[in-house]
Amino acid sequence: MESLAFRLAEARKNCGLTQGQVAEKLYITTQSVSSWECGNSIPDTEKLPELAALYGVTTDWLLSGKLPAAEILEVTSNLSDRLFSEARMATYVGAYCNAKSLYQTKRALAFAKEKHDGQYRKPGHSDERIPYIYHPLLLTCHALALGLEEDDLLSACLLHDVCEDCGVQPDELPVNDQTREAVRLLTKPETFGHTGPEYRTYYEGIAGNRIALIVKLLDRCNNISSMATSFTDKRMAEYIKETQEYIHPLMEKARDEYPQYSNQLFLIRYHMNSVLEAIRHHMRSSL
Repeated sequence: MESLAFRLAEARKNCGLTQGQVAEKLYITTQSVSSWECGNSIPDTEKLPELAALYGVTTDWLLSGKLPAAEILEVTSNLSDRLFSEARMATYVGAYCNAKSLYQTKRALAFAKEKHDGQYRKPGHSDERIPYIYHPLLLTCHALALGLEEDDLLSACLLHDVCEDCGVQPDELPVNDQTREAVRLLTKPETFGHTGPEYRTYYEGIAGNRIALIVKLLDRCNNISSMATSFTDKRMAEYIKETQEYIHPLMEKARDEYPQYSNQLFLIRYHMNSVLEAIRHHMRSSL
């Protein structure tokens, strides 16, 4: 069966380009191009469209070998609840799993797609119905873009809402015990309310688990990014307060205890704080 690596090499040769010429046009190293074509690594989500444009093919063909279905289109509106195609994200994650032998993440991807099938995200400013799987896929792609390639962590990204939203028990998840425990901690109990003690207990459990902690930070970063399209001003104010009280301490704990994630945590913190500050400014201006 033809692989992404094969298609990358074939498309380049069909264009009469050398690996060095591709590297020069994309401002990368020849070693990177060679690594992609040998199947040792995979282009990131920003380089794939550049490669497709250079070779005169589609990203869907590069990833799957198939032409995109008519309904698989990128959303390009100025303000949308859906900025990326969940079909393309799923194909990308699947291809990454194959390239990196992330067998658990591949099982988690299939399981999450099956369990979230028929579920949709809460509507925002548009009337578009967005499949719920869009959210865990976006978290997983975010993790990969940050260089987080650990099988357990990526699996937890895909499965973090399955128990809470799909009636699945942690021991039913097709993953190891470490990932199951992370998902269990990320799952809010049915009796979960909005009182201080319950919040503290929930976040204290997450704080004590490395994988759950990183996934929670990615999850909050994603939710903050979509606030402008789905939250009322009142809900945004509540979410900002909750983030300051519970998420910022998680960020500090992660920074102190897991220095191996210092670069990723910097980018997550920068993104969250930038969005929050922009929203605060908007809310002050609208008063």
